[in-house]
Parts: sequence; structure tokens; C-alpha cells
Amino acid sequence: MTGGGTLGPVTPLLAIVEEWKSQEEIDFFWIGTRKGPERALIESVNIPYASIIAPKFDRHNYWKCILIPFEFIIGFCQSLIEVKETRPDIIFTAGGYVSVPVVLVAWLFRIPIWVHQLDIIPGIANRIMSFFASQITVTWSDSMEYFNEQKTTVVGGVMRHALMHGDRESVYERYGLEKNKFTLLVMGGGTGAIEINNAMEAIGQDLLDQIQIIHLTGRGKISRSLESMGDGYVALEFLGIGMRDMYAISDLVVARAGMGTIIELSALRKPTIFIPIHNTDQLANAKMIEERAAGEVLYEMNPQILKQTILKLLSDKSRCDRFSFRISALFSAFGAKDIVRMARAMLKTD
Repeated sequence: MTGGGTLGPVTPLLAIVEEWKSQEEIDFFWIGTRKGPERALIESVNIPYASIIAPKFDRHNYWKCILIPFEFIIGFCQSLIEVKETRPDIIFTAGGYVSVPVVLVAWLFRIPIWVHQLDIIPGIANRIMSFFASQITVTWSDSMEYFNEQKTTVVGGVMRHALMHGDRESVYERYGLEKNKFTLLVMGGGTGAIEINNAMEAIGQDLLDQIQIIHLTGRGKISRSLESMGDGYVALEFLGIGMRDMYAISDLVVARAGMGTIIELSALRKPTIFIPIHNTDQLANAKMIEERAAGEVLYEMNPQILKQTILKLLSDKSRCDRFSFRISALFSAFGAKDIVRMARAMLKTD
């Protein structure tokens, strides 16, 4: 498995790991980034992890582009060492710049390459890797136009089904939360969202009059004001498998619009306020949510807009119920089963 930088390319691969292990004994190895949030999550499920240097096209700092050739050469050499040592039978990626040199090495060694496209519109990394792929799977039929149709299959949502078995009682006991109080879960993806964190600093105290809040800030992004917000406000930097317990306790979610997050929220039927990141593929995901009336979408957000949206949904249970039903109908969340079935068949054929 290879991917990282954010948790977007990581969560579908973990779903494949979970499904494959449920069917047979198999060894996994992960190649990811040096500083991304994925290492802690991968190691929490006991998968050996190696990091490499890999080039990333930085839209905000174009001057860094001059480093790309040098970083790619280093990452390629590191990938070569890891692939030669592990000798994988197949390599999976769901995107992320760190995967590109790994995939190129795999192609040179004639190792089957599986590319999974999570979002509707593929990023640069997946567009590049698709040319070397033996098989491509996508969440949405809308994504087919970007890939070779002869080797592309629509599988729907891919998620870890362990997330569907959260322990509500453990959260109540661990954090001193009330069982009969409305619970809001706020998260900004694996790396966190400063914009959302700042908004919650401004409005958290006001919201505590009516609800209790669990806020996942992202590594290194927690602040003293969030930590000291008061009883009923739980601020944490990061969760691995404990995420399933937070999902279980939540009545409403505030989240980014990454497809991995959407798939999980769909399977769990969670009414959600989506805040997509501008100038990213999340905008297309958010538009899809909006068109299907499967959640509230805030393209422009400030503390007061977020506060009023939360309070509006808090007082409108029927609207939350509609969001819950419509998001659950977006797609099947059992794509991992199809991927593992196809991959095992491919390996037997080879």
C-alpha cells in the first residue's frame, strides 16, 4: 500500500486491508510520507511503515517546483530499495504525490498496480499513475471519463467497516459527557483545518449552552483556548481507531468534503455540515452533496455563519433526518469487497 500526506488516500486502502485480512492471511507493507498524519494510523493497525521523500506540486509556492526533479530522484531510489526488499505481489494506491515514484518502480518491475480514485475529479498524481495501472477502480461513474474505460470499474464507496461498531459508552465515561445531550462532532480531516478551528474558538462557548462538542483539531493545531473551553467541550488532536466511537456518539457533524469522509458519513447516516476547501477537488464533491440535498454545504464560512447553521439544524430535526436519509442513499459502502475479489482473481490469473 502506498499513499499519504493527508488521510484522504489512506482510509480506502485501510478498508481494503481490513476486508482482505477477513478473507485470508496476507502481509501488508506501507510506503508513505515522512511528516503526514498517516504514520500513526497505519502503525496503530500494526502495518509496517516506511517513509520516502517525494515531490509535491505546491500551488502556493511555485519556486519549490525547482526541487521536484531532485526530490523525485531521491524518492525513486528510496522506493526502489523498499520494493526490492519487500517484493510485493501487488501495489495499491488511492492517490497522493508520495505514491508516484513507488508506482513507477512497480511498473519497471512488472508488479501489478491498482489505482483507486476516491473523488469525482482525479488529482495530478492519480492521472499520472493511471497510465501505469493494471486496474483502476472509481467511486463514481462520473470519474470514468478521466480514465481508460477498458481497465476501469465503478465500485462505489470503500470504507472501514470497523467504523460502524463504535462504543458510545466508552466516550461518555472517558470524557465525562452527558448521555442525553445533543453531541456535535467537528473535524477538519487528518491534517486538521485552521479555519474551522478558529471559528470554533469564537463560537464554542456560546454553543455549550445547548450542546456538547467533540472537536478533532489535527496534529499540532490544538490551542489553549480550545483545550480550556469548559465542561462538555472535548478538544483532541487526532484519533485512530477511536474515531468509530466518536462517530457513534455524534448527532451532527461538521467536516471537510473529502470523499473518504463523505463515504464514512454516508455509511453511518450522519447529518453533516460540509465546508469544502477552495480550489480543490472537494468543491466537486460538495456540489454533488448539494445537488442531492444530502447535507448542508457552506462554501463561504465565518464563525457566525457556522454558529447559525449549527443552531438551525439543532432546532430542525426533520431536516437532519432528511440529510441522514439522503446521504445514506449516495452509494454502497461495500466497494472494498469488490476490489478484494477482483484483486485476488487478478493475482491467481497472473
